[in-house]
Amino acid sequence: MLTKKIIITSTGNLTLAETQLPDLRDDEVQIKVAAAGVNFADVKIRRGYYHQSPERAMEMGSEVAGVVERTGRDAHQFSIGEKVFAVSHRGGGYAERMIVPEHSVFRLPVFMQVQEAASFASTAQTAYHILKTVLQVQSGDRVLIHSAAGGVGTMAVQMAKVLGAKVFAAASSPEKLARVKSLGADTLLQYGKDDFGKVIQREGGMNYILDGNGGLDFPKNFQWLNLRGKVVLFGNTAGATASVDPYSLVHYSKSLIGFSMFSVTSQPEIYHAAYREIFKWMEAGKVKVEIGHRLPLAEAAEAHRLLESRENYGKIVLTAE
Repeated sequence: MLTKKIIITSTGNLTLAETQLPDLRDDEVQIKVAAAGVNFADVKIRRGYYHQSPERAMEMGSEVAGVVERTGRDAHQFSIGEKVFAVSHRGGGYAERMIVPEHSVFRLPVFMQVQEAASFASTAQTAYHILKTVLQVQSGDRVLIHSAAGGVGTMAVQMAKVLGAKVFAAASSPEKLARVKSLGADTLLQYGKDDFGKVIQREGGMNYILDGNGGLDFPKNFQWLNLRGKVVLFGNTAGATASVDPYSLVHYSKSLIGFSMFSVTSQPEIYHAAYREIFKWMEAGKVKVEIGHRLPLAEAAEAHRLLESRENYGKIVLTAE
């Protein structure tokens, strides 16, 4: 079956082309895509950052929402025409159709719109597991969230508040910080303007820091931690991450923890359980999806430009309909 899909040309550009859909395996579901979420991981795939496997290469687009078109012989959980969303670490969602393992597909909640469902899965799971599974944030903890106006950041701000934390939100402009404040952030920090160390010291230091930026300034995080404080690194949107002297962490028992969504998608029972609690928060109005940009599928290159230039707020969604 032919389908339209965003491909990476030999020169590294993104273009909409007609391609052959892979054969449907017994345990897979074919989805007619209505919308796809855009993540910085997609930019890294375009740049060739990840090692590619000829057998099952990573592709752009890990989050989609739409309707079930076909099911494999052993896939019995969903009916044809049923509204669903899916998240798959191997991607392929920048397309009119996507094939994913059945365990990666979920029914669309009645309280959620299709574009919301296509843009929250990876970011919500990332924020949830960093805050609750890895750090076990408690009421009263002080949490610094870098790039708080991004997809993961806007989710993390809201979830940290649900868990009772005092949230310090960092972003690149007053406009972004104003929007993050409306999500519940307590203290606002602007890159290139505010003295992070001075503000954080005045507030008593950080228990936890969420950093998806990396970059040359990454080691500064450890200056802002309290006793037994922890930094979670889950990305490097700012480029190569500067090294940290391990022994500098010893005296105050500080920790550096790495996190990847693969640690979640590789164990379906973990993210199934997380969704149950995330859905409760969303249905109660405690957490919402922040979509800052909606673009047609053919404008995937513009979506990447927005991410790379840090002009985006919240999530970017590509619409295939």
